[in-house]
Amino acid sequence: MVRWVVGLRWKVKRVVDGECFGEPVVLNQYLSFFGEVDPAKGVVKTDAGEVGVAGKVLVFKGSRGSTVGSYIIYALRKNNVNPHCMIVKEVEPILIAGCVLAGIPLLVAEDFDEFSSILSSKKLVIHKEGEDYVTVE
Repeated sequence: MVRWVVGLRWKVKRVVDGECFGEPVVLNQYLSFFGEVDPAKGVVKTDAGEVGVAGKVLVFKGSRGSTVGSYIIYALRKNNVNPHCMIVKEVEPILIAGCVLAGIPLLVAEDFDEFSSILSSKKLVIHKEGEDYVTVE
């Protein structure tokens, strides 16, 4: 059971609403789901190596690439290795479609650069359905 403790609140725009919580994984880049994400293992391939996103809050600038990206997001969910939610700087239709298909909450953070920088010292991000903010602890 999740305890809803008031910590630092950060304003977000709900694109695909839903409840989620988890440890933040911050990738300071735009992400191509086709080619950079392994939907069988739930990892993102970066220059520094593989980063696990299963059960986490994935924070990144946005997506880029082909329409296959929506199906990769859906495959993450089908394989039960999906992030609990995604928080981005900007959205595009392929990312939205993938999150809708997979039932993964998608949020846009206000002042994204500042938001992503404070997450390095935080262990938990919580979003409650219907709220226009996330709580960061």
